[in-house]
Amino acid sequence: MPRLAPIVRVLFGDRPSVLGVFFAPTLLAVAMDLVLRPRALAMFPPIDWANYFGSAMAAVGFWAGPLWLASRLFLVSGRAARAGLAAFAALFVFPLSFFCYGGQALYFNVFHAYMARDTVRLGIALRGTLGAWLASWGASVALMAALGLAVTALLLALARRAAAPLRAARPILPVVAFAVSLGIFWVDRVESRSLQAAPPDTCFIHGVVHAARDGLTGKGWARQGMVGREPAPLPRLPVPAHRPSVLLVVTESVRADALCSSPSLGCRARFLDEVAPERLSLGRLTTQSSGTFTACAMLWTGLPPTADLKTMHRAPVVWEVARALGYRTAYIGAQNLRYDNFGAYLTDAGIDLVLGASDLGEAADAHVGAPDENATERLLRYVREVPPGAPYFAVLHLSNTHWPYRVDPALQPFTPHDEDPLGDAAALHNHYKNSVLLQERTVAALLRALRALPGWDDTVVVFVSDHGEEFREHGMLYHLSSLFDEQVRVPGFLIAGPRALSAGQRAALATWERRRTYSDDVHATLLDVLGVDGARLPYADEVAGRSLLRPATADEPMVPLSTSSGVWEPDVPVDGMMRGELLAVRRRGEPWACFDAVTEPVQRSRVEGPLCDALTAAAVRHFDARR
Repeated sequence: MPRLAPIVRVLFGDRPSVLGVFFAPTLLAVAMDLVLRPRALAMFPPIDWANYFGSAMAAVGFWAGPLWLASRLFLVSGRAARAGLAAFAALFVFPLSFFCYGGQALYFNVFHAYMARDTVRLGIALRGTLGAWLASWGASVALMAALGLAVTALLLALARRAAAPLRAARPILPVVAFAVSLGIFWVDRVESRSLQAAPPDTCFIHGVVHAARDGLTGKGWARQGMVGREPAPLPRLPVPAHRPSVLLVVTESVRADALCSSPSLGCRARFLDEVAPERLSLGRLTTQSSGTFTACAMLWTGLPPTADLKTMHRAPVVWEVARALGYRTAYIGAQNLRYDNFGAYLTDAGIDLVLGASDLGEAADAHVGAPDENATERLLRYVREVPPGAPYFAVLHLSNTHWPYRVDPALQPFTPHDEDPLGDAAALHNHYKNSVLLQERTVAALLRALRALPGWDDTVVVFVSDHGEEFREHGMLYHLSSLFDEQVRVPGFLIAGPRALSAGQRAALATWERRRTYSDDVHATLLDVLGVDGARLPYADEVAGRSLLRPATADEPMVPLSTSSGVWEPDVPVDGMMRGELLAVRRRGEPWACFDAVTEPVQRSRVEGPLCDALTAAAVRHFDARR
């Protein structure tokens, strides 16, 4: 093909094979990835292997253009060329090598994930400056620097080697590849947030470009997200005489009408009613956000969704409090902890054992996570390993009821069912209910096994969902798009061994059965079970929860709800304020509207009146003061 020869020469130069040296940075990153997480890579489904290859090619392009330009400088003599090479090494190659190799190896060792899209921005936002963020890494920075220097020397040597063979031509492919790759990173088309189907260099470059985009487009670095915590110190806490073991089970996307919280409510649960007929509901439990990150942060800290980034990363979590009281602690989840740095939030949290989907196996789908029964079996093993007489506080985080909803083909009584989100919403809803039923069976088996253990008599189990799920009731699917009941009303119940709670505490819990309760109330209840006065903890003035083990009063608090928080920023934030069954809600930039779940449970017709005016005024004061 003689006619193509000039085109090939312009694109690739006289020695196309020499361009292969510019693959070296990403090949080195892939090799490191194979060492650090071979098991996780082996579990990638085909679509994520395709994502991995595409993400790796984006990194190749990002490295190739600058390295090719550096190779040209090796052909030029004089001080200007040497100064250019020195600047290139110091300002481009070394910083990227420092973080993409040494930094990623260290970060993965701590968080079991790579620095990715939001890590750089959030780390600096939490600690104020790049220097403060690096200082928090401690002496390990020296190891990162040593590895960064070694990789820098290698890459410059390769660029120098490529210089002579490329002398006679100026191939444009590396420059074009750099421009295309930069565009891919800029528009957020790299998979570094879910299963992290990308090499470590790609993940970090994605983070740097995304942070730069936020700054240059005016969004700034104040956006929300999760990063490694920097907890405020706890005061000395008195150890109570009675320390029951506590298990908090948090499930995923289960709405209140999909799982019966208590037989006394006139509903039935096919598997739970047999194992736990005496379970007590946690009232008309309402999560204060329809997204997992915010809902979990509120459960674990008791903070409102309007708490800022730093507060949500410094306020104590329940594990820290339990550990200060001498409890063994654990987080065992079927959830994918790599998604948006979710696992980073669990570090420095007083947790002895942290296990996520990648540790439990069979996590082929990033949304569904590992099989819930893998998590429950590992939780049971953990409980059996706790020494006799030692209390534990553990969180079991289930995941399989997240879209696309894992089901058992032999357990699908809800028909017609269809997993197609573009099809009939009622059939998709049935598919979802079959998934919830499968999870109910798993939870019932867990409770049966727990009740057979010697320590059951002094054990409390609290079951809640992070948020609900919508099936077009207000025109939308899934969650994180509204604060109506289908997305925020969730199941919640408590079951306890005979010595774990007093008769008075059980009677008090029953008084809440018909009342609205919230995420921060669950947090306050957990502290009460642990025997802790929440007023003694840091940020106590931000926490307003009521213990459900104390009798309900006539007062109805005004409680903020939001899809946005210090650890999550949705595309279109929705804010709300609730008092009893009255909800004031708005999308940012739109007027407030009121809905009354007493007069209209489906919350479709707006209401007006003095109560609505008072609630809306409180919402305006609360949210405007926080923005």
